[in-house]
Amino acid sequence: MTRHTKPKRRPGWLFRLGVALVAVAFSAQAWAITVDNVVQMHKSGLPPAVIIQTIQSTGSTFNLSAADKKALEDAGVPADVVQAMSGSAGGAPAPAPEPAPEPAPDVGGGGEGTDDLERLREQEAAERARIEEEARIREAARRAADQEREKMRAEERKRVARALASARSALDDGRYYEAARSFDEFIKSTADQTKPSVQSAKLGLADALKALKLYGNAAGIYHELLAAGPDSEVFEPAFKGLRTCSRMVAYNPVTLEALTNYFVGNFSQGFQDDYNYFLGKFFFDYNRNDEATRYLGEVSEKADDFAEAQYLMGLVGVQSAGEDAESSDFIKNLVKANVHFQKAILGASRSDDARVKHLAYLALARIAYTLEQYDAAIFYYRKVPADSTSYVNALHESAWSYFLKGDTTRGMGIFHTLDGPDWEDYFLPDTYLLEATVFTNVCRFDYAREAIERIRQRYLALKMPLGQYLAEYASPDALYQAFVLKQTRKGVELPRLVRMSVISNPEFYDLYTSVTAYRREVARLKRERENFGADLAARLLATVESRQQERTLALGIKLNQILQKLDDELSELEVQVTEIRIEIDEAAADELEKEIAKANQDGDTSPVAAAQAQESALVFVGDKYVTWPFEGEYWSDEINNYRSYLTEVCK
Repeated sequence: MTRHTKPKRRPGWLFRLGVALVAVAFSAQAWAITVDNVVQMHKSGLPPAVIIQTIQSTGSTFNLSAADKKALEDAGVPADVVQAMSGSAGGAPAPAPEPAPEPAPDVGGGGEGTDDLERLREQEAAERARIEEEARIREAARRAADQEREKMRAEERKRVARALASARSALDDGRYYEAARSFDEFIKSTADQTKPSVQSAKLGLADALKALKLYGNAAGIYHELLAAGPDSEVFEPAFKGLRTCSRMVAYNPVTLEALTNYFVGNFSQGFQDDYNYFLGKFFFDYNRNDEATRYLGEVSEKADDFAEAQYLMGLVGVQSAGEDAESSDFIKNLVKANVHFQKAILGASRSDDARVKHLAYLALARIAYTLEQYDAAIFYYRKVPADSTSYVNALHESAWSYFLKGDTTRGMGIFHTLDGPDWEDYFLPDTYLLEATVFTNVCRFDYAREAIERIRQRYLALKMPLGQYLAEYASPDALYQAFVLKQTRKGVELPRLVRMSVISNPEFYDLYTSVTAYRREVARLKRERENFGADLAARLLATVESRQQERTLALGIKLNQILQKLDDELSELEVQVTEIRIEIDEAAADELEKEIAKANQDGDTSPVAAAQAQESALVFVGDKYVTWPFEGEYWSDEINNYRSYLTEVCK
């Protein structure tokens, strides 16, 4: 009988077997997928079959909780995938753990040990083969999933390209309603609104709306696209579209300040100039002068907006100077403003921008007038031509300059002209005040009293109806309805002169233009509802009606401010008329005393002689002075040369 010794452990082959088993366990753990992985695969567009195959090939197991099932359901994971996941956990019993291997026999004692070693080697080789096969399956599943995703992406790209190409074709051909509908449908059909294709579609929609003159809605979409930042392909065209629309509807919400967060130094100089001017004007409108100056100062001399940028910087300088002539900054800031206005004139001459040029000339004249440099003021006032919207202001103020420099005949000649029918709708009460003052100074007391009477009839008579109007239409909305829509109560209406004064106010004009543009947009959307489609038309209408209400409220507030200011001016005018009437009476009394004194000196002190002296003083005034001599032929550009042949009759 052969003796068998007690089996000994063989650390070498046992170690190799342990490594193989650990490798299997580690591999399974590394390839196991989670609930989040399944959700991600579904969102990436993998078909349910591929997801199930991946779960099975990786040997992943799940123990789905109620929260897991809800997460899968919320993500839209198909029911068969959830069922496969549930089956992996509870559909079949988990395999029993393999029994630990029996201790290997001692191979040193006979052939049985060799057989055991060979068997272990075969098991090890089989295990490696199984692992390699699983790896091949997983790799095949991954390649299949990648191919499926790429196929879906390719199909999506084709769909996007077809849809956008069709919409752009309609836009290029001028079929703007069709283009707007197509772009909108594409936007609504895309879940991820941050995709470049969606941004491109929104840009196309805004371009179509702009072409249809729906500037309010277009501006809002352009503004939204700018949030994508300068790296986006739509940033530059969206900004240009926004600039165009903002000119038409005064689109200037406070949220535009976010544009200061972007660096645009990589864009062309032309784009940078437009961008800096736009932000500078934005801050100027909100009275944030430091920021306005910073951006406006970056606009280069060759830019189209250079002249207006310099003009706005000049206005900032005037505002900074204030009204305190004794302040150390008063002259300094006015000098700076003067330089900007000069640059504005040069820039406007190059770009042929007559409006800015005339405004800059008027500003230079007013600075000279403020500094009591009346000859310089007159020089600049006369640079404003008769066809300019600033002409009447320049003419009126130049008359004061003539008067203050001592050239009464020129000043009165212009004032007499402004009293003509061509300017009857302008609110210029101090014209008559100056006339009354001049007439009093030269002892033309009857003329002075006539000037005062003209003030009473033409201007002070406005105070009562203006007060009734403000009391009747007290709220901004009521003022808008009454003034703009002319929905007034009978007998409570605004006098024409006051109405024309409001209309000529630049701030009112800007707001009124904006509100009118929104009103037209609302009307067009209601009229063309079928061309847009009910859904798109409703959304566009809601947007523009909201903005119309905002601007309407702003216009009502501005109307109240303008009318209250006119009412205050009329109240002040009443005081001035009372004061100058007293001055006229006192001057007339003094002149009569002089006549009486002169008669006494001549030796005739009888009451009859005194009465005759008084009569002669009044008769001496003679016929009305109203003549308008001029130099050269009678043309509108000669008004500055009109003179009054008013003579002094004081004793």
